Amino acid sequence: MNTISISEAIEQVMKSAENNIEDVRICKNMQIGKVVRQGDIYIHRVDDDHVCGKISTNNQLAIGNSKGSRHIAEHPAKCFEGTEAPKYCHRTTLLGPCVKSEQDFIVSHPEHADVHLSGGTYQITHQMDARTLDRVRD
Repeated sequence: MNTISISEAIEQVMKSAENNIEDVRICKNMQIGKVVRQGDIYIHRVDDDHVCGKISTNNQLAIGNSKGSRHIAEHPAKCFEGTEAPKYCHRTTLLGPCVKSEQDFIVSHPEHADVHLSGGTYQITHQMDARTLDRVRD
């Protein structure tokens, strides 16, 4: 049996974590009501007639300028103002944009695995701190 030191084990775990950032999570054919998380955002598959607001000129899904806020819905996806949380969400859910695409697309991020989604409509919500009800930020 091979044994390694604690520092060698930590180094191997860190290398593995760095390599996993490059991974893509394939979430094709998500059913309505299913959710996938990428860091501090939740991506909800919603009905295609889900109410959305005005189209956005920006495909960033989290507010901010930090590296952690760089959740991007890549082309051909289009982002719209989020106006309504999915029906199963609590009324205090922090709402993000609504994303629509007729084709498969990727939600990219420099620190998390990219998420590959099928064409459809997705409502973004933000993770929140249960004590303060503030949005959690990556």
